[in-house]
Amino acid sequence: MPDFPYINARVRAMRSRLLSAAQLEDLLGTPTMAAFLQALASTPYGGDLQEALVRYEGLRAVDEALARNFQRATQAILRFAEGRPHALIEIVLLRWDLENLRAIVRGRHASRPAEEVIQALLPAGTLREVVLKEMAGYPDMTGLAGTLEAVGHPLAAALAKGVAEYVETKDLTALELHLDRAYAERGLQQIGRRGRDAAVLREMLESEIDVANAKTALKLASAGNLSKAERLRYFIPGGPLFSAERFVDLASPETQAPAAARLRARGLPIPDLPADLIAFEQEMDLKVARGMASAYLGDPLGVDIIIGYVAMKSAEVTNLRLIARGKFLGLPREQVRREMILV
Repeated sequence: MPDFPYINARVRAMRSRLLSAAQLEDLLGTPTMAAFLQALASTPYGGDLQEALVRYEGLRAVDEALARNFQRATQAILRFAEGRPHALIEIVLLRWDLENLRAIVRGRHASRPAEEVIQALLPAGTLREVVLKEMAGYPDMTGLAGTLEAVGHPLAAALAKGVAEYVETKDLTALELHLDRAYAERGLQQIGRRGRDAAVLREMLESEIDVANAKTALKLASAGNLSKAERLRYFIPGGPLFSAERFVDLASPETQAPAAARLRARGLPIPDLPADLIAFEQEMDLKVARGMASAYLGDPLGVDIIIGYVAMKSAEVTNLRLIARGKFLGLPREQVRREMILV
């Protein structure tokens, strides 16, 4: 049965095909969209780009090529594995299923065209591209849960419950919370507590839960006069730094400052009551991405290599999408660079 040393040897070969910092800088420096496409065609994404250009043009072709390339990479890793390693890798990739479902429900909430929603997707998890595109094409929320249930996805029940509430309330935040909680619960349950690989994955997931709670609590603190119960309904259990009480304290204006200080002392990288919540969320997301990417330098015989590679690959694809949009819109190079995820 393939184990992590066998899988990691192949993942290291895939890692060697990631773009260097110099290559990204060259792509960022291309003067036009046409020049960017020509330069991208000379990278390992060239085959996927040429195939996409047969069906699409410009930015849509880039999005299609990058998504297809990322999907092939993650599915190849899954094919290398069996048994327990396969199950643990699926937990790593569930994060991208969650991100894709978020993109779809946000698109439907904002009544965005299906093509625009599809361009935001990265089918890197267990959800196949055809399923994601079908969901992105629904005119409203009601059909989403049925499609996810039909493929037996572990987040299907949470989506169904969230959509049922959304139909009545139109509360997108509550809908996303159902997905976030199910993702955390599923991951922690499947990881278990036995072995070093389980410990590595648990630490990764618990860090994500703490970051999600920090971002949500700071939003709630500026949301007006909410009761303790109303704030507590947004809490996601499972993170080591947040109890329900600490979450409510950070989410309440009158107790926010001392709560932030206590959490900072416990290791949460939260500054003194950030004035710009969007910038704070971006900073926290970057810390999570860098933490995952740094796992590549961990145990060469464990799941660490896979966590690190997938995080680096995801950042690369995101950066290439940002560069492509910068060329399409004629944005200054420095503006694009500030938004890139440099792990």
